[in-house]
Amino acid sequence: MYKKTVAILVGVGLLASLVTGCGSSGSDKPAAKADKKELKIGFVMKTLSNPFFISMEKGAQKAGKELGVKLEVQVGQEETSIEQQIAIVENMIATKVDAICIAPGGSKEIVPVLKKAQDAGIPIINIDNRIDGDAAKAAGLKPIPYVGASNIDGGYLAGKYLAEQLKGKGKVAIIEGIQGVDNAEGRKNGAEKAFAEYKDIQIVASQSANWKTEEGLNVMTNILQANPDLNGVFCANDMMAFGAIQAIDGVGKSGKIIVTAYDALDQAKVYIKEGKMASTVDQKPDDQGYYGVKYAVDLINKKEVPMEYMVKLENITK
Repeated sequence: MYKKTVAILVGVGLLASLVTGCGSSGSDKPAAKADKKELKIGFVMKTLSNPFFISMEKGAQKAGKELGVKLEVQVGQEETSIEQQIAIVENMIATKVDAICIAPGGSKEIVPVLKKAQDAGIPIINIDNRIDGDAAKAAGLKPIPYVGASNIDGGYLAGKYLAEQLKGKGKVAIIEGIQGVDNAEGRKNGAEKAFAEYKDIQIVASQSANWKTEEGLNVMTNILQANPDLNGVFCANDMMAFGAIQAIDGVGKSGKIIVTAYDALDQAKVYIKEGKMASTVDQKPDDQGYYGVKYAVDLINKKEVPMEYMVKLENITK
């Protein structure tokens, strides 16, 4: 990984001594290997309670194995554990990791600690949830490469499919992620853009369930009580959709209220086959993890990396 300058050794005895010290085989390869520094990448995600991030870690570990680097994987207890995530980054700065690859829980809140990391000379790759541009500029954060997906496009795919299944007419709701966070806002805006293309589609509710199944159940229960004639719902991730489906089942309308969602978790695919969900957007979390680590290593080695790498989205319907 690193080039090493070797001084010219004068004297046969000194040269022979060096060769002998490298091993009984007389080869200089073991010495070269011993001189290599093992790179350590801090890989920070929101949580591992969501299978989406388990897939992301698998992709990251695959890259780490291929590139011969050590990953220090750290997560918060929940996707809303933003202060805990900030503390994780603080610790990685203190332990001097070689690079940080992070899926931020809070687009704005994470910026100050990332500025500290930059000031300490630690390269950063931003994956999944994009860092807030205005907050980054205000803090003096240098541009950070991003690996992820277009959340606006993904929300549009899900919203468009929902509207098509309703034949362009009906009452719909949106269950949002954490309000003010880039990926949540992008998915909501994308769905709203799709619904706006149909004059007979009416958005009757738009509420946050903070990416959580239990909150998805509670929010959907309240929406159904206020709108018993609801025709469809877009959930900004599958975990919230699972809660929404429980609420729909609870009022005996399974399969009658169309549900579209986001993340392509295995359970979502099961629900699609069972007719409880219509679609889910796959944003390739394993690819995000893989390329996040790959580009982090490239930054360490002073190689050029793209400022933006977007994974391909796919709307899963069967």
